[in-house]
Amino acid sequence: MYSFPTLIKKIRTEAGLTQAEFAVELKVSPILIAMVESGQKPVSKNLLEKLANRLNVHPASITPFLYGDNVRDKDMSRVEKQFLALGTKLQEHLIKDRSKLLKKHAS
Repeated sequence: MYSFPTLIKKIRTEAGLTQAEFAVELKVSPILIAMVESGQKPVSKNLLEKLANRLNVHPASITPFLYGDNVRDKDMSRVEKQFLALGTKLQEHLIKDRSKLLKKHAS
């Protein structure tokens, strides 16, 4: 399970974009992308909506698993572990499949 900063960076790198190119695609500042990726700035609702729009997904499909990297297995039930495993699969789909949309638009 990826944290939001890691997820953003993985989507961007899978799309083959620099932070500056990614920022252009999302119509935000490259400094904002750098700060979000480094965890220095929390993601705003506006940024989340712009990313979801470019990936052609609902914002809720990006955000439901944001705290997965801070959870210890021993603190979770079997159902919670399965839920997070599903979240990981969804994140991988965003990274591998949907990032192609960013690459296509940037070309």
